[in-house]
Amino acid sequence: MSASGCSKKEEASPAPNTGSFQLDGTAISCQAKATRSAGSIGGTFYDFLDLDLTPTPAAGGVGRLRLSLYKVPGSPASTYLLHNLLVYTGCNGSPYNFAGTSFTLTPAGEGSFSGRFAGKVSASSSSIPGPYTTITNGVFTTVPF
Repeated sequence: MSASGCSKKEEASPAPNTGSFQLDGTAISCQAKATRSAGSIGGTFYDFLDLDLTPTPAAGGVGRLRLSLYKVPGSPASTYLLHNLLVYTGCNGSPYNFAGTSFTLTPAGEGSFSGRFAGKVSASSSSIPGPYTTITNGVFTTVPF
């Protein structure tokens, strides 16, 4: 005779290099990849980090979402700040620009990070009047930098 009963289910951790967000309420799941570079703006040097979230499968006409981050050279990776969010549709033409309304970056171990983000369309910087207005519930998980 075997005993049965209730057991707690362990919550599965999200897979590494993944992300998701809601674009005007439509949930989109993605693969995540980070690319680092260095450069200057107005004579001031920065370390840049572009985090690309590519929908799997393609969803809602979104080709990818890019979080553009920056920090002062030599400072820890945890000090990256969000510059903007860009939503590319279809063939990666001109993006829809979003201003970040919230952003957190958390070390996830062994040179990788996880984070959360949200944004609102930035009409002043968007070259395209878009159908999109808000990005909410954005997350990325264990992305190596």
